[in-house]
Amino acid sequence: MIDALRQGFVFGANSGIITTTGVITGLVQTNISRLFLIVSVISLAISDSISEGYGMYLSKKAQNITDNSNGPLYALISLMVIKFLVVISFLIPLLFTKDLKVYKNMSWVLCWAIFLLIILDYQLSIMRNESIWSYIIPHIGVLLFVIFLTKYFGNLIDKLK
Repeated sequence: MIDALRQGFVFGANSGIITTTGVITGLVQTNISRLFLIVSVISLAISDSISEGYGMYLSKKAQNITDNSNGPLYALISLMVIKFLVVISFLIPLLFTKDLKVYKNMSWVLCWAIFLLIILDYQLSIMRNESIWSYIIPHIGVLLFVIFLTKYFGNLIDKLK
């Protein structure tokens, strides 16, 4: 049970951080409204947490076809909950301001993503008794690659209009 909860938690947190950073990065390259950003992030939180949670459930069922435990269900629930919360957390600045400046200049998105990744990587490195750098360096690389691609394509698509 603990392994399944942990698996859903780590997968959901990682996916929520990277995916939301990418979606917001692409969106803010265009002329979006506050409402559009909120609807997009909430839609992502709902659809992605449910689809990935159920995907995790099916994957765990397929991984061990003789396993009749509740492990896959625990992984589904932990992934759904953490992914939803992580994705929604990217909207925190909108509780305090209507200005999208912190999104447009990427200061909030980048700082929040790195902060969450450091927490995730720290916990994983402690659990596995490994160096945190073996997790942070590749994670930051993946994050920056996603930001680069989504920023590039967001700008490219914005110029097509």
